[in-house]
Amino acid sequence: MAKYNEIAKKKREAKADRKRAIHGDPLTNKLKTRAPVVAVSGKRQKKLLRKWRREQKEMVEKGLVTMEDVEMASAEG
Repeated sequence: MAKYNEIAKKKREAKADRKRAIHGDPLTNKLKTRAPVVAVSGKRQKKLLRKWRREQKEMVEKGLVTMEDVEMASAEG
């Protein structure tokens, strides 16, 4: 098992070197950090929309916002 670990370690090292050569900074050979994808799944989008509606409803009930404001905001966004 120890031999396998050494081979796997060498493979990982070689793979990382190849990635650095292709995608890395030419001077430092460090990989650039990428920004994560900001796509929101449909399930998450529905959940956020429900939360937003609930907050709007509570604001109307408290009298912080009028119904016209809510209608205008929903028409814009």
